[in-house]
Amino acid sequence: MTAPLLEATGLGKSYGTLVALKPSDLRLNRGEVRALIGSNGAGKSTLIKCLTGAVTPSGGSVLLEGKPLPLGQPGAIIRSGVSCIYQHSNLAPMMSVMDNISMGRQPTRFGFVDRKTQRTQVQDLLARYGIDLDPDALVGTLPTVKQKEVEIAKALAQDAKVLLMDEPTGWLAVSDVRRLHETVRLLAAKGVGIIYISHMLDEIFAVCDSLTILRDGEVVTERAVDRISRTEVVAAMVGERLARESLAAADSGRKATGSGEVRLSVRGLGRRGVFRDISFDLHAGEILCITGLIGSKRTEMIHALFGSAPHDAGEVLLNGKRLVPRSPAWGMANGIGLVPEDRQHEGLMLGMPIRDNLVMTTLRRFHRFGVLRPRGIDRSVSSLIAALNVQPPRPAQLVGRLSGGNQQKVLIGKWLARDPSVLILDEPTVGVDVGAKAEIYALLRAARDRGMAVLVVSSDLEEVTTLADRIGVMNRGRLLSLRPAAGITRPELVAEIGADA
Repeated sequence: MTAPLLEATGLGKSYGTLVALKPSDLRLNRGEVRALIGSNGAGKSTLIKCLTGAVTPSGGSVLLEGKPLPLGQPGAIIRSGVSCIYQHSNLAPMMSVMDNISMGRQPTRFGFVDRKTQRTQVQDLLARYGIDLDPDALVGTLPTVKQKEVEIAKALAQDAKVLLMDEPTGWLAVSDVRRLHETVRLLAAKGVGIIYISHMLDEIFAVCDSLTILRDGEVVTERAVDRISRTEVVAAMVGERLARESLAAADSGRKATGSGEVRLSVRGLGRRGVFRDISFDLHAGEILCITGLIGSKRTEMIHALFGSAPHDAGEVLLNGKRLVPRSPAWGMANGIGLVPEDRQHEGLMLGMPIRDNLVMTTLRRFHRFGVLRPRGIDRSVSSLIAALNVQPPRPAQLVGRLSGGNQQKVLIGKWLARDPSVLILDEPTVGVDVGAKAEIYALLRAARDRGMAVLVVSSDLEEVTTLADRIGVMNRGRLLSLRPAAGITRPELVAEIGADA
C-alpha cells in the first residue's frame, strides 16, 4: 500500500476538562480531495488548527511524506508544505496578483526586488497549475472566485503539498463554484492533497473523493464519496434522531399559501440599471423564498424594501398602507427586520458578548426613566439563548468566538426578539452546518406559524425546496416566476434560474 501524503495519528486537544477533539486519525493521499464535515462544535476547527499549527495538540502526531510535522509552529508547518485557504480572504486588495502571490518571498538583486525574475516565477507557477490570472491585476478588482485562485496560487508558491480549504465557495455564484471545482480537480491531478471543509453536500458529492465526518469531537465515519448516501451523511453528522426529525419537518412543514392577510405588497419596484418591475405579495404566516444566481440583484431588491438602499420606481405597501422606504431605522420602525448575508461585517458586533448582540434591536424595552434595567435584559437573554440553543449558552461569551452556526443563530435571534411583522433574510444559512440549518429552519417555521411574514433570499436550492411555501426566481434584475413550492423540483428551478430574462 502506498504511504499516505499526510497521516495524523491520535491527534487530540483538551482545554482543562473540556475535550475539544478526542484522539483522532486522518489519512490523505496524493491527489486526493477529502471532505472534512461535521456539525458546529464537532471538532473540525480544532482539527484544522492542530494541522496548521494554530494550536498545539494535547497528544498525537502528524506525518507529512513520512516526516513529523513541527506541531504548534505555524511558520514551520507552512514551510513544510501545509497551507490553509480560509473562508474569508487573506489578501492585500490594493496590491497586484503578482505581489500577493510572492509576498514575503520576492526575489532580490543588489538589495532591490528583482521584478523580472518575480514575474517569470509567478507566470511559470500559474502555467504549471493551469490557473488563469493576470499578474498585474489589482486583487481588489477581481471577482471573488479569482481572488480564491490568487490564494491558491499563493499557497502553491510556498510549495504546498497539502491544501486545507475552509468553506471556499461560501459566497460564490453557481458558475463560479463550478470554476473553482475545476481548479481543485486540476490541483489534485497534479498530486496536491486537498482537505475540503464544506457544509454544502452538493459540492462534496461533486468534487470530493472521500469524506471524514466528525461528531462530538471524534471521527465517526470515513468513506469513499461514491459509497455513502446523502441520508447516511446527514445521519452521521447529526445523529439518527435529528436526521429523522429534520426530514419529517421538511415533508410536513409546508403550508398552503395565500390564506393569511397580505402583509407586504410590492408593485413595480425598480432602480434604474439594477432591478425592475418587481411585484409580489407576501402573506402573514408564509415563507416566500426568492432564488437566483448571485448577481441577479436579489440582495439589492431586499435592501430597497428595508430602506437601506434606494429605489426610483414602484411602491411598497405594508399592511395596506403605502410607505416610502428611507432608511434602516424606517424599516425597523415600521415592523420590518433584515438579517444580512454578511454576519461578520453587517450583522453582528463580534467583539461584544452574546448578551449585547441579542438585545441590540430591543434595547428600548429595557430602560425606565433613561436607566437600563439589567434584570429584565438578563431574563430576556437567557430565554432567547435557550430558545435558539446557542452553544455555549453563556451570555458573556464573545460572539466572535462562537462557531459560524451559533453566530447565525444569534443574528437571527436578535431580529426574532423584535417580533417584526415582516422578517427578511439574505442567505440565512451560508457557512452553516446541517444540524444548525435544521435548527434555523425550525426557528423560521415557528415564526411563520406565529403569523410572521418571512421572505428568504437563498442560492441553496436544497434550502429553497425544503423551507419555502412559495418560490420566486430572479434573473438579471427581474422576478420571472412566483408559484407554490409543492411539487417544484431542483432541476426545474435550475432551468428557470438559467433562462433568458
